[in-house]
Amino acid sequence: MDYDITKYDRPSVAADIVVFTVRKGESESYRHLSKPVLSVLLVRRTEEPFENMLALPGGFCCREETIEETAFRKLKEKTGVDSPPLSLLCNLSKLGRDPRGWIISCCYWTVIEYNKATKDKNAEWYEVTLKESDGKHTLILTDDSGKEYISEVRINNPNELYNQSAEAEIPRNSLAFDHAEIIVNALLKLRSSLEKPYAAFRLLPEKFTLTDLQQVYEAILDKKLIMANFRRKIAPYVQETGGIEGGAGHRPSKLFTKKEAAHDNDTSL
Repeated sequence: MDYDITKYDRPSVAADIVVFTVRKGESESYRHLSKPVLSVLLVRRTEEPFENMLALPGGFCCREETIEETAFRKLKEKTGVDSPPLSLLCNLSKLGRDPRGWIISCCYWTVIEYNKATKDKNAEWYEVTLKESDGKHTLILTDDSGKEYISEVRINNPNELYNQSAEAEIPRNSLAFDHAEIIVNALLKLRSSLEKPYAAFRLLPEKFTLTDLQQVYEAILDKKLIMANFRRKIAPYVQETGGIEGGAGHRPSKLFTKKEAAHDNDTSL
C-alpha cells in the first residue's frame, strides 16, 4: 500500500450554523399590526481570536463524530436550540479564513419559529438587514438596544452559492472570521427558497392567517408584496382550518394551515 496519511497535511474540521427566525416588533396601536423582523442567532466570543466579537454558533468536530452531529451538539451547547432541521449551505476551505490554521468549515442554515427557539444567556437575536449595491452586500445586524454591527461583503459571482474567492471586509466591532459572508449567503439561500413556502411555514405556528404568512415573506424579502398576487401564489399550498384568530383588535381573519400535499413533498427547509 503506497498511501501514507502522515505524508499529507490534515486540516481541522468545524461546523457553523446560521439560525434565522422572524420576531414581531412593537405594535403602534391595536389597529396596526406589528411589523415582523428577520433575525439571526449569534454568540459573543469569549476567547481569541476575535475575542468579544459576534460569531455564528459552531465549533470543532470530535473524533468519531459526524459533522452533522457536531452541528447539533455545538448549537445546543452555545444557544440552547435543540436539533432543528438543518440544510447544508456550503463548505469553506480557503486557507487564511481562520488565523489559527487550516480549518475547513461545513456551514448549515435553518429557520425556527421564534416561540420554540429557546436559547441560553450567551446567545442573542439580531435583526438582519441586507443592502446591495454594485455587487457589494452590506450586512447590518441590530441588537435589541439599537446598536448596529456592519459588514461589507463582495460576492464575485452571484450565481454561486458561495464563491471561494469572495473578499469580506470586516469592520471593527463586526463579525468574527468570515461569518458575515456565511450569513449573507444563507439569507440569499433563504430568499431563493421562498419560491415554495416550506421555510416560511417553519416560522409560523401550525395555524396562521394569510396576513401572518405574507408578513413572514416580507420580513425575509425586505419588501412589500401585493396582497392579491401573494394570495394567488400561495393558494396551492394552504387550506382553511374553519377557525378564526382570537383576541384580535380588528376584524378577525380566517386561520389556515399547510396542505397535506405540501407536508408530503416538504423535502427542504
